[in-house]
Amino acid sequence: MKEENKRNKWLHVRLTLQEYEKIQTAFGQTVHESLSDYTRKLLLKKLVIGRYKDTGMQELLAELTSLRRDLHGIATNYNQLVKKINSTAGNELKIHLSEGKILQRVIEDSLKSVTLFINQSAAKWLQS
Repeated sequence: MKEENKRNKWLHVRLTLQEYEKIQTAFGQTVHESLSDYTRKLLLKKLVIGRYKDTGMQELLAELTSLRRDLHGIATNYNQLVKKINSTAGNELKIHLSEGKILQRVIEDSLKSVTLFINQSAAKWLQS
């Protein structure tokens, strides 16, 4: 970070409880991630972007994040298994292939879960 862009100065402001709550409420209705960013924009008279809370979209994003995490773990396990299979032979190979069958079932179950979630989300979307 460039020296001129570092934020190393503090501005202390005293507020009443009502003032603080009012600022917190207004901050909660914006897309800004931090109260510091929000108040900085207010003080510098920069654009403050409000937020329309779409709880359906929040649920969708939470579910997609969870699915991505699960699929990433499965992909990691799959890559490790393929490396093991490529570097072994004999009885160890049979063990790794049986692990592959188990992993295949996990992948199929995950894909069914993703498909179900997509179908449910599409049905909700089409109803609205």
